[in-house]
Amino acid sequence: MQATERVVVTGVAVSCALGDGTEQVWKAVRDGRSGIRLTERLDVSKLSCHYSGEMGEVPVPVRRPKGRIDRATRLALAAAHEAIAAARLPAEHPDPYRFGVALGTSVGGLDEGEKFHWELLAGGIASTGRHHLLVYPLYTAADAVSAAYGAKGPKVVISNACAAGANSIGWAMDAIRNGRADAMLAGGVDVLDILSLAGFDSLKALDEQPCAPYSRSTGLNIGEGAAILVLERESTAAARGVTPIAYLRGYALSSDAHHATAPDPAGSGARRAMSRALAQAGLTPADVDYVNGHGTGTPANDSAETKAADALFGGSPPPMSSTKSQIGHTLGAAGAIEAAVCVLALRDGVLPPTVNVADPAALTRDIVPQVARKADVDVVVSNSFAFGGNNCALVLGREPGDAPAPPRRRVVITGVGLVSPLGNGRAAFLHAMRAGTVAIGKAKQTDTTDAGRDLVAEVPAASYRRLVDPAYARRLDQLGMLVLASGRMALQDAGLTVTRDNGERVGMVFGTFTGPLETVAKLTETIGTQGPDRVNPRLFPNSVMNAAAGHACLSLQLRGPLSTLATGCASGVAGLGYAADLIRTGEADAMLAVSADELTSLLHLGYDRLGMTAGEAVRPYQRSASGVALGAGGVALMLESLEHAQARGATILAELKGHAVTSDAYRVAGNAPDGEAWAESFRRALADGEVTADQVGTVYGDARGTATLDLAEARAVGHVWAPGAVRLANIGGQVGHLHSTTSLLSLVCALETVVSGWAPPVAGVTDPLPEAAPYLGATPAEPAGACVVTAANWGGTYASAVLAGWSA
Repeated sequence: MQATERVVVTGVAVSCALGDGTEQVWKAVRDGRSGIRLTERLDVSKLSCHYSGEMGEVPVPVRRPKGRIDRATRLALAAAHEAIAAARLPAEHPDPYRFGVALGTSVGGLDEGEKFHWELLAGGIASTGRHHLLVYPLYTAADAVSAAYGAKGPKVVISNACAAGANSIGWAMDAIRNGRADAMLAGGVDVLDILSLAGFDSLKALDEQPCAPYSRSTGLNIGEGAAILVLERESTAAARGVTPIAYLRGYALSSDAHHATAPDPAGSGARRAMSRALAQAGLTPADVDYVNGHGTGTPANDSAETKAADALFGGSPPPMSSTKSQIGHTLGAAGAIEAAVCVLALRDGVLPPTVNVADPAALTRDIVPQVARKADVDVVVSNSFAFGGNNCALVLGREPGDAPAPPRRRVVITGVGLVSPLGNGRAAFLHAMRAGTVAIGKAKQTDTTDAGRDLVAEVPAASYRRLVDPAYARRLDQLGMLVLASGRMALQDAGLTVTRDNGERVGMVFGTFTGPLETVAKLTETIGTQGPDRVNPRLFPNSVMNAAAGHACLSLQLRGPLSTLATGCASGVAGLGYAADLIRTGEADAMLAVSADELTSLLHLGYDRLGMTAGEAVRPYQRSASGVALGAGGVALMLESLEHAQARGATILAELKGHAVTSDAYRVAGNAPDGEAWAESFRRALADGEVTADQVGTVYGDARGTATLDLAEARAVGHVWAPGAVRLANIGGQVGHLHSTTSLLSLVCALETVVSGWAPPVAGVTDPLPEAAPYLGATPAEPAGACVVTAANWGGTYASAVLAGWSA
């Protein structure tokens, strides 16, 4: 579908250290008040900075789903409720599959994970609360919002640190412009957490007093909060009789490929993000009336951003202020809160201020010092920059404007790199799959002493460490090495050399469930046993979800769009779809779609505590659930536009036809057993790719040996295909459950299926579910027909992609 429809903002909600409601916060912003004060909820007595943008008690949500919720989820639910009310959205959307959620976060429910770990350290596994494990994942808040408000459409959690909130708004914009949604709840949430405070303190990045961006620039303060924007198709809002507050006109992503924590000192990545976002909106730098800057207050960030602004705007830059001077740096929520402030600035014709300016007369640029001022504001830019060189710029306007229609390019796969329990590289992996090799066995390098069961699918670290430059490997944790090793292999397999000339058109989307759990566990253990002042500054930069992707982009010199998805087990396929969309719409010529997940002792112990681990073997679709065997691995797929691949004479492995993400809006940490929302992801991915169900020969499933999820998938297949009409394949019985990475390993098998018709039998299953039996071992009419590869997350998110063979 050609994307031409405008995206409007019809509702906005924000809560932070300045207040719990949007208008209360906005009045405080205009008045130049500061919400940064001495921290009370957390013990920061051993840290150098005692100030933060701390909120008080979070209101009880008006609507909430089944299951436990944490502080971050309460904040997100409250913001969603206010935004929906402001937009006057109906209680029930006419098509819930066209109403979605995009949420950015960096911390999420980390405090619940910390509690579990500290209980474990203090009293052993029997003393731990199982409920902590159900709410700590980053995707919990998005699942709760989806369930509370019946949003079954596109759903994503983005976690590229401080750019997450802005990136989520951009992702939601794409969902609407690409015809997948009519309305989206988009924003970000993060809460104050001791690991963040201790980590930034270890880097000497905190200001010992309330921060002063763009003036004193001696450090930052951490804050907490949430913001949600209601985005809609312009025609949908008009049909409801709702007047837009503002127009979301463009956004862009870029990668610095410069340093793990510090920005490119010249600000080139930031400048490229702003420039591209304006071009996408059909605007020039001269059209911009105001910039809401990233403005953290650290000397490196403030200097790089002002240089980027000077390079873009020339000698007459527009006013640029920092909302963080009033509320602190709210991490994954920052870009969303600042976007909300921009919407309100457009609505009221007001420039938000930068506070804590000691001597306004000494300023050499207009940072709107101390108090807001009235102005004609028609176009604004909101900047968000993050660890790992992640940059995101949003462009919002008071009027709709006319933007150039994006292209609609075909997307092909030209290379594969992988690290798996069955071997490294595509050839070794497929050879083991064809041989029926089972990689699941008793743990050798994973400590399972405190667990009741010990089946895992391990990858010897030495097998992939050798694929990474030894000098660079010293900077990396397990996740970083998995991403870099697989990414480097994919580039080599595709025969694509990244240079200074083409690097800005090559990017990465990274998806992960576990994130850097190994690193986070080391940090939380230090905090729990030695104190927050003992955190290792060399470890902290690797603790954010996007650190591995940032390292890979630096090593491989990828400077195009960069994003990290943390939508649980659906992140790999959802990230694949996002990477494809960035190519389809002309934002990149080539993208690495990467997924990687760790295997750690703590992760295995957590699953065992929930009673989910396998005892003897993994048997997907078994009538009596076997349990899961966790594994580690990484997969990187080289995606290119067809034109780009053909121009360089690349070997095309397959075409990525379409993709979709849906949600069952069921409950936190649960999946609807009927499989209907999962089936809808099949239908919408097929429609996106203009492929009919009868053209599909094989469905690669994501069942993993659990009762409800395996049954839901079997039912989902049955909702779309008649018994025996397609073959149901699943690799979990051979490789284990690698969270978001299993589905991309399945896609590697599918690359072979669409060429030869081969598909692996489902290992382990002896007494299949009646709903699955007709599809297991079925002989499709077109064995080498299109393949559907699907993934499911524990919280009811389903992502599916459609793959077809290629012939010139």
